[in-house]
Amino acid sequence: MPAIKPTAVALTLALFAVVANSADHAGGVRRSPRLDLGRDTGYRVVDSALAVTTFDSAWRTIGVTLERRGITRLDWPEVRRELLPRAARAESDSALRAVIDDMLARIGESHFALLPAQAAPAADAPTSVSALGAAGLALRLLDGGVVVWRTDSGSAARRAGVLPGWTVERIDDLTVPSLGPADSVGPRRLAVLTSAMRALRGAPGATVHVVVRDPAGMRRTFDVTLDSMRGPFSKFGNLPPLPATFEMTRRTLADGRCAAVIHFEYWMPPIMPALDRAVDAARSCGGIVLDLRGNLGGVAGMMMGVAGHFLNEPRTLGIMRSHGEEMRFVANPRRATDSGVPVEPFAGDVAILVDGLSASTSEMFAAAMQAIGRARVFGERTAGQALPAVATRLPTGDVLMHVVADFVAPDGTRIEGRGVLPDEVVPLTRADVVAGRDAPLDSALHWFEQPRPRKP
Repeated sequence: MPAIKPTAVALTLALFAVVANSADHAGGVRRSPRLDLGRDTGYRVVDSALAVTTFDSAWRTIGVTLERRGITRLDWPEVRRELLPRAARAESDSALRAVIDDMLARIGESHFALLPAQAAPAADAPTSVSALGAAGLALRLLDGGVVVWRTDSGSAARRAGVLPGWTVERIDDLTVPSLGPADSVGPRRLAVLTSAMRALRGAPGATVHVVVRDPAGMRRTFDVTLDSMRGPFSKFGNLPPLPATFEMTRRTLADGRCAAVIHFEYWMPPIMPALDRAVDAARSCGGIVLDLRGNLGGVAGMMMGVAGHFLNEPRTLGIMRSHGEEMRFVANPRRATDSGVPVEPFAGDVAILVDGLSASTSEMFAAAMQAIGRARVFGERTAGQALPAVATRLPTGDVLMHVVADFVAPDGTRIEGRGVLPDEVVPLTRADVVAGRDAPLDSALHWFEQPRPRKP
């Protein structure tokens, strides 16, 4: 295999979510976490020849990268011999997807996924988000249940009366299970959470029936009419449109200095100008918090530019390896603003907030900044789903996301399956959410306020 080209970084994605099914909820078969960027809502007849061609395209594409990565635990030819007859009998795209999903589940790694064609239009197709609807609330796993963490101002959920701190028991026909100590970590937690999040999406104007329990234990029911998702959105390659939302707020520390809190949902190129401006505006502050909670990843190469805002010299942020070849992600120190004004990288404190939904590029970045000692990480262990992948379109129009390399942090740590352990483990609790407190953020701001020796 030829050396991994630096230009490949721009096309390499590290993006994660979980596909949950009924077996996950029932405590049965545990499947591999995989990408989930759209529902399989279509049904289209496919003939046997197209089904076989599509299956073989996916099988060959994955087989090449498994060989290059030295993955030998699978008898890949035997997987084809077993599943190809099922693919040939598939009479619809949905049935064929079930066969390919079975193949992907056997790999046992993140970042293998099949996106339905309707969820991932071609790159040159007009991008419309008018068919994307959401309830406008964020969920987290707290105290053994799926709890409303935040509701967007003016959102459908807020208008219906749903409040933070309420435990979600049912969404339409989805019963949301409780979780015990054995489910404190791992794929099942993510499967339960993201299946609930997915159930809160649909077409704008559709009604979602939600059953919750308030902090006093009273059961409440709401009919939430979904709003069109608010942009801006980013369209990248074969992926479906993703929110490119960005937010910066300021907090005042006890000593009167300011602290900037920056949050964005995905690592997608459209957020970079806003992030550049935010860091420039915060240069006089004592610290910057990068809130990566719930950030599922995106374009891995972006972390080099983001890290450059905080590093005075080029530093390795991680290494992508495949077939004995490697490519280093190296931070590019920021020496000028977009308008050409000379600046120095931000020299104040940097804190990173993470949780169990911080994945992929978010994990890579947090692990790198932690390993080189440039940031302190607060919150909870991350998802442990950090493998570089690319998205390839198949003959049916569906998009196959597949891993192309392994990734290790600057200290050699492999994040896949392990996650990033914060320097300060600060769990979010339901009591805090009900009271309007954000303990991980408060801990980061408190750290900014503590006197300590400054590096020369």
